[in-house]
Amino acid sequence: MSVYLHDIPLSQAQSRLREALQEADLWHVLGVESIPLDENALGRITAEPIWAEISSPHYHASAMDGFALRAISTNGAMPSTPISLFIGSEAQYVDTGDPLPEWANAVIPIENVESLDENGQITKDIRGPKTIRIRAAVAPWSHVRPLGEDIVATQLVLPAGHSLRPADLGAIAASGHQTIRVARKPKVAILPTGTELVPIGSKLKSGDILEYNSLVIAAQIKNMGGEPTRYPITKDNFDSICDAVLEAAQTHDLVLLNAGSSAGAEDFSSKVVEKLGTLLVHGVAVRPGHPVILGVIGKRRGNCFGEDRPSQRNNSHHRSAWLPSFRRADH
Repeated sequence: MSVYLHDIPLSQAQSRLREALQEADLWHVLGVESIPLDENALGRITAEPIWAEISSPHYHASAMDGFALRAISTNGAMPSTPISLFIGSEAQYVDTGDPLPEWANAVIPIENVESLDENGQITKDIRGPKTIRIRAAVAPWSHVRPLGEDIVATQLVLPAGHSLRPADLGAIAASGHQTIRVARKPKVAILPTGTELVPIGSKLKSGDILEYNSLVIAAQIKNMGGEPTRYPITKDNFDSICDAVLEAAQTHDLVLLNAGSSAGAEDFSSKVVEKLGTLLVHGVAVRPGHPVILGVIGKRRGNCFGEDRPSQRNNSHHRSAWLPSFRRADH
């Protein structure tokens, strides 16, 4: 027979936690903040849709090094019957990315023309000739990046709830933004417990176990986009653990209580949650992680023995507390 309060499927445990958070009005973005558009925005989650304020490019741009011209002026050009155009009035040299003159609607690549001097002879000054000779016609908008080719002003650039990638930052910048509205990072408290635990770097004696689970968990939280806080080791004492959880809940959205969730004499996690709030799950039918605990506690001040238990009606002050079991090195 299971010694746990409940031994339920993982999906049912997840549903209980979700329903509890919904009831407490916490099943949503924790908060919104505006941050600068820079490399530090990588991995942040958009809190609202991002709409383009400008087009990209915001002008008709040359896609080639060559000569901007009117496409109609090249009609009839063939290898046997070339057409010559004067620089200035009929053609203008442009580099890749340069804006087209207002009168032009096409670009012919520089390698497709013959640059001529004032005497009609081939010149080495291929970018500054007097005239150019063309032996093939070009269609309108050939070799042109039209206004809005990548992004059109007012179009959706990124939806809400999107994890920002390097390319996304470029798209946001190209659409005219300097700041981004993102979801606040969840603040996660990690509380290692165990009388036998000692900090990393301690001189070990028989029975001591180095506490490094909090380090691994903090790195995972950071990798997932949260802000972890590693608390000092708390000995296996109900009052001490209770006070540590209560303190952490004042400034964190999630409390991870490491160990103490099984059924041993000094496994106090479930009792702590029951004292401070509501125990939702104790035991999930998965391996590893069977004795996991999920609960919701109140954000309040005082010690574990205060009478100010969280109200079932006033859910606006609740914080979620996820209290899982992580196997220690000695188990």
